[in-house]
Amino acid sequence: MSCIVFSIPKQESFEFINSQHSLFFDYFFTVITQFGDGIFVIALALLCFFVWSRRLGVAIAATYIGSGLICSLLKRTFQTHRPGFNLHDDPSFHSLAWMPMSYHNAFPSGHTTSAFALATCIALYTKNRNLAIIAFLLACLTGYSRVYLGQHYLDDVWFGSLLGISFSCLYGLLVSYYAENRFSLSIPNNFKI
Repeated sequence: MSCIVFSIPKQESFEFINSQHSLFFDYFFTVITQFGDGIFVIALALLCFFVWSRRLGVAIAATYIGSGLICSLLKRTFQTHRPGFNLHDDPSFHSLAWMPMSYHNAFPSGHTTSAFALATCIALYTKNRNLAIIAFLLACLTGYSRVYLGQHYLDDVWFGSLLGISFSCLYGLLVSYYAENRFSLSIPNNFKI
């Protein structure tokens, strides 16, 4: 994907993906894009915490919040325009009447960041390889949906995926390090004052 992002102008890659539409995929990607929505991610974190695995529930919530804060900071720093801002008068621009169009703070894609942070948590904290593969497939489809639905350019999605994966991996490393290196407040027997 990096080759596509850096070798094809973002307007061209966007127009190619956005132009490949049908009514079935309009509905399909409207549903799929919710995999990266904050309400879905937090609901899943709570469900995991109370029903399945507290550790996974905490990891999903923590990585969603942490990567989301970084994503918001980057959005406010770069303040880039979304495709709808540049192409709203273009008759070939495909958008959906039932989905509100955003125009600002494109980089990086928040939905993609959340989806890949979630998928990475599932891969790191479950032993179920099939579930991890499905989660990453859904994350990839979420990223694609953001371009298909006219909300982001491909580079917004690409960086969002890297941010989500990186933050979840960092969280996993820090939790693992802390678990292995808990310090003891007791004074060693050979310590003399």
